[in-house]
Amino acid sequence: MWSAPFRASKPISGAINIPGSKSVTNRALVLSALASSPSTLRRGLRSRDTDLMIKALSSLGVKIEIEEDLWKITPAPLMGPAGIDVGNAGTVMRFLPPLAALAKGLISFDGDPRSHQRPLGPVIKALESLGVSIEHQGRYSLPLVINGAGYINGGEVEIDASASSQFSPRSY
Repeated sequence: MWSAPFRASKPISGAINIPGSKSVTNRALVLSALASSPSTLRRGLRSRDTDLMIKALSSLGVKIEIEEDLWKITPAPLMGPAGIDVGNAGTVMRFLPPLAALAKGLISFDGDPRSHQRPLGPVIKALESLGVSIEHQGRYSLPLVINGAGYINGGEVEIDASASSQFSPRSY
């Protein structure tokens, strides 16, 4: 147990806001982009990763308006061409390729030099098994280009999630 560094002479009352999670914020942004009507996100976390997600979704046609703690996400048909900078954000590099496949047109992905070493094989192989056209020079990593057809064929996909927890859903 932690002991307070001082003793109050009278009761202390107040409220604090705990910052959100960049991972949860990015997941909420992706789900909102796929919704059938606008969504409102309250107190999303602003960080480099979430700013990269906002920019990426916006480049695909999603409208995102932020006023203080309220974020309004208005879905739209996903369209290329677009260039997406993932930085080194795992959620952007792993969650956006499937969305790019749902877009119509060429969507290129690149990021920080370190991002080129991060595993994307499971996502790329899963999308390719569903008929998505992806140029990755056989490296299964960034940079890559997705030729979005506007849809993904259905089917059964098996993903090896051992390389990263971002390949599988989480419980919160």
